[in-house]
Amino acid sequence: MKTRTVRVLLLSIVLAAVLLSPALSNIGWAKNRINVVVKTVLASGGEKYLDPRLSALIEELHTLFRYSSYRLLSEDHLQLDIKQTGRVSLPGRRTLKIKPIAVADNRIELRLVIQRKKEQVFQTVIQLLNHGSIIVGGPKHKDGSLLFSISASY
Repeated sequence: MKTRTVRVLLLSIVLAAVLLSPALSNIGWAKNRINVVVKTVLASGGEKYLDPRLSALIEELHTLFRYSSYRLLSEDHLQLDIKQTGRVSLPGRRTLKIKPIAVADNRIELRLVIQRKKEQVFQTVIQLLNHGSIIVGGPKHKDGSLLFSISASY
């Protein structure tokens, strides 16, 4: 009788864990997968052009920067674990490395590093609210500068 009771108890624990795992992840027990979106934009002072794919960002871009042209070069979607480094290829033989460092208090901390030919040219750490975004000014490219709209959620 004891063996059967132990088996039933173990089966109950396993079943409860399986049934509760989605609920636990919804309340923050599984905040280890970070969704990051990086939009790489070429901003320049040349002929006026506003890429329609950037319509949701144009007002913010105009507020922060004094360029007349904004062209979306790429949009990259990454799913990263905490401490996992993701990479985005950039124009000019550059790479943007993104590494989620921590999640706490509804904020995501990200380390950003831009490299060119294995040499680090930029590094910063940012914090975003969950589902938040930031625009970061980047290096010069062609007749303008690269800008990055980075958003993250878990």
